[in-house]
Amino acid sequence: MTPTARIVGLLSDNADHLEDILIDNICAYMIDEENVDNTHPILVVSEDNDGQRDIGNNTILSTIKRISIMFYYPINFDGDMDSIEKSVESFLYAHGIRRYLNAGHVMTPDTKNITNTLKFNYKQDEITEEDN
Repeated sequence: MTPTARIVGLLSDNADHLEDILIDNICAYMIDEENVDNTHPILVVSEDNDGQRDIGNNTILSTIKRISIMFYYPINFDGDMDSIEKSVESFLYAHGIRRYLNAGHVMTPDTKNITNTLKFNYKQDEITEEDN
């Protein structure tokens, strides 16, 4: 399973635990224009490059996987963006996924959406019981 699929699945399965996040507004790689509700925050999950690998006996034991979540808010959004992002961050933290970067809120020049990108990483074991 790709890191994006893992995070989208995890967030989608638990959207009711996230503040003001609708399940249809959790997207992989790009915004699904046909299904999103533009009056609520939209999350776009994508992958970044892998991080450090743990290797033993010429076998990759684990890899640090990295993902980005871009939050899109409508220009007239009056909710608490920080609280929404913290609800996602706290939920992922409880699942061993740690934030390492918060890019800060910016306004896009074209659509005038407010955006923020949070980057996370987690350790993925590469050896399974079946491999032994």
